Amino acid sequence: MPANLTLQYLQAEERYKAAKTHEERVAALEEMIRELPKHKHTEKMFADLKSRRAKLLKEGEARGGGPARHQAEALIKPEGVGQVILLGAPNTGKSALMAALTNAPVEVTDYPFATRKAIPGMMRHEDVRVQLVDTPSIAPEFLDPFLMPQVHAADAAVLCVDLGAPECLDQPAWVQAALGESNVELVPGTVETVSKQGSPRRLPAFVACTHADHPDGPTALDLLREVMGDALPFLPVSVNDPASLAAFSKACFGLFGLVRVYSKQPGREADRNDPFLVPIGASVLDFAGKVHRDLRERFGYARVWGEGKYEGQRVARDYPVRDGDVIELHTA
Repeated sequence: MPANLTLQYLQAEERYKAAKTHEERVAALEEMIRELPKHKHTEKMFADLKSRRAKLLKEGEARGGGPARHQAEALIKPEGVGQVILLGAPNTGKSALMAALTNAPVEVTDYPFATRKAIPGMMRHEDVRVQLVDTPSIAPEFLDPFLMPQVHAADAAVLCVDLGAPECLDQPAWVQAALGESNVELVPGTVETVSKQGSPRRLPAFVACTHADHPDGPTALDLLREVMGDALPFLPVSVNDPASLAAFSKACFGLFGLVRVYSKQPGREADRNDPFLVPIGASVLDFAGKVHRDLRERFGYARVWGEGKYEGQRVARDYPVRDGDVIELHTA
């Protein structure tokens, strides 16, 4: 038996053994999972407990769904620009990214399966917020039964791969195999360009190559590119490198295929507190409709301030807006 098992865990284990009903077994098993000490000697034990719980919940569904539905975790609703779910094998740095980029109550450890449920957090990319969701790890021998509904509900995904791990070349296959069995596919692109319709559920994604500062990182990255090809974009990242964290937040925002545009009333300063978000390639006329439907219908022309333009450049309705543009609308 692993050392340091608490009295609370042992009592829950006794209740599990003595349980007479399905509900009692599920409740006792849930308590065992909560009370199991978190250290490397309990990794396999934790995976076994989760597998037993998954089996019991499936049995409950077969009987009519009551206990399984009662235990099912509510889906996390998207906030901010949208929801990006972090996926990966054990110890790939998902929680470390969450801790570095959000205020979410995650636990960063050097042992696997520390994250036991999906946890949301808000990440800032300059003046917009993107919701990240940390998730339980995916391994060949274990998949949390409540993870896939959250994956299906997400807007986009990041596949985390640890460049410092000996099995880093195998990690993407573990995750993608589990996703495939649940009819989910990670693809390049954006929320604006990847259709949500049809089967499988296709999620725009990129690969976050964590621990990029590891001595073996550059070599591992080259090998990973050979293994995965151009299936997804790659982004090396380290929680110790602020520049790479900024690049990560920018890449997450980029998954949505949007640009930020700021409104300016004639004779006043631009409102930079709350940018309008429009699809890449949208026109000034599209932006006018975002501000107010009447402005689209009565559009005359616009003046634009932005990179590569002279101040207040006059543009027509078909001008494609760019990220960071300040636009002053004029009616006909």
